[in-house]
Amino acid sequence: MKRLLATTALVLAASRGADAQVPTTGQDDVYAGLLGWAEKLSGYPAPAVAPVVQFESQAFFDANACGGRHCHVWGWYPDTGRNVVYVHEAARAAIADASDPQGVLAASIVVHEFTHYLQAVRRGFAHYPCSQAIVLEREAYAVQNAYINAYGRLIPVGVSMQTVTCAGRASEGKEPLKPAR
Repeated sequence: MKRLLATTALVLAASRGADAQVPTTGQDDVYAGLLGWAEKLSGYPAPAVAPVVQFESQAFFDANACGGRHCHVWGWYPDTGRNVVYVHEAARAAIADASDPQGVLAASIVVHEFTHYLQAVRRGFAHYPCSQAIVLEREAYAVQNAYINAYGRLIPVGVSMQTVTCAGRASEGKEPLKPAR
């Protein structure tokens, strides 16, 4: 574990200042390391095709991940069968700068989304009901928290998932996630 921490820190430091639109070898190494963390902490095997990180604006997340409403989403795997995970463009600099205290949190978002990709690969990209979505989301947050904790940090993420239920009106054949009251 210490060796993996040291390697990830070294790779993050080496990638400082890299252009995020065209992944450099250093960035590829960073994402490979973060995928390794997702695999190790989730217990899922390495996928045949590694996911790619694509940085997007808040407008992209509002339109695509949040149904046209403003939201505070910083990462998203749409479960389309593609190997692309989306991360908020504001996380890009922190991931590339190992000296940034927010770097661990930013990198943990990638680990979280990679976990969703690994989950999707595991189930063959099959659709799932809301109740399973909650289980998968809680698992991804547990992996994300374990990653953060491995760096000696305590930044609780996903706390609101403890009270989420599928109760409410169905929309487009999907049960919505709603906080329990």
